[in-house]
Amino acid sequence: MRFLGLSRNNFLILLSMLFWGSGEGMWFYVQPLYLKSLGANSMQIGLVLSVAPVMMVLGFIPGGVLADRYGRRRIILAASCAGTVSALLLALAGDWRQSIIGFALYYASACGVPAIHAYIAHSTEQKDLNRVFSLVYAAFSVGLILFPTVGGWIANLTGFAPVLVIAAAFYALSTLAVFFVEEQPIERRLPGSGLGDVLSNRRLLVFASVGIFVFLALQLGQPFAPNYLQEVVGVEIFWIGFLGSAHALGAMVLGVWLGRLSEGVAGFVVGQGLVLASLLILVNFQAIPVLLVSFFLRGAFNACKALALAQAGKTIGETNSGLAYGVLNTALNLSWVLAPYTAAWLYTARPDLPFLSSAAMIAVMMVVSWALLKERTG
Repeated sequence: MRFLGLSRNNFLILLSMLFWGSGEGMWFYVQPLYLKSLGANSMQIGLVLSVAPVMMVLGFIPGGVLADRYGRRRIILAASCAGTVSALLLALAGDWRQSIIGFALYYASACGVPAIHAYIAHSTEQKDLNRVFSLVYAAFSVGLILFPTVGGWIANLTGFAPVLVIAAAFYALSTLAVFFVEEQPIERRLPGSGLGDVLSNRRLLVFASVGIFVFLALQLGQPFAPNYLQEVVGVEIFWIGFLGSAHALGAMVLGVWLGRLSEGVAGFVVGQGLVLASLLILVNFQAIPVLLVSFFLRGAFNACKALALAQAGKTIGETNSGLAYGVLNTALNLSWVLAPYTAAWLYTARPDLPFLSSAAMIAVMMVVSWALLKERTG
């Protein structure tokens, strides 16, 4: 039986991502403001948002290895449970220092991401990878559309603790959806296969290397957008949440559109251009309707991640696919470690600098990624 053109198991993964996106939408867009409410200043916010993702980056490769060895479903379940607990820990934090444990566990739960990607790739024909990855990430974005507004409204009335408890409930539903997913057979590993085998894949390494700089450029303009809107533009937290919903709507619509735009890297490069346009609008306009356009276009950031995974996935074989996706995700998500503290330093110097710097870097990386990736993966 197929749903939306997906197999039963891929549909359950999509449903799990829908619930996870709903939980993340409740609080993730305004996490700098959550830390601010716990007494953190701009540099301390940047520190937490740079240190915690270290757990994510360090967890990708071990998570991929464990998925190859013990089964993808088991790793996804364990990671989902950890994410649910982390939201409850964040709800209980009374000081920004106490929140570090919850943040670290939440980002560590991303160790299940390579298993998700390997699961999808294993159960999808190569010609359909762009479409399926885009659909799954679009479902994640659907969950994000409504709930940033809801989360901002609740946070404005009662503070962030109830918001995080609701997020934990969504994460629990996401975990439940994964529970009904069938385990995939574990591929027999040949003697000597492993990290060395993955690192011999030159096409994958080129994509991963370019991805480090592409996503650093894209990420640099993300962390302090809520602070900029509140402190410089004067937007209330409810409207910041509403703008987060516009971002999610853009991620869903643009993700599907860019996924169909091309089987090569054209959609990936166009997506970068849309994020560039969103940043230029953000620093030049203050009216809410125009900012809605900016945040809608910013949703192309999520689409770029799905397209990068799909394109690189065409270079990954069946054996050690969890490890390969672990290496790829490590590269694509280094920006979560590097960007926030850099953005904090730039924001402290001048509030619009993170966005202008991000725009300049994106312009360069659009040219670089087209030149280097078109020949190899296009």
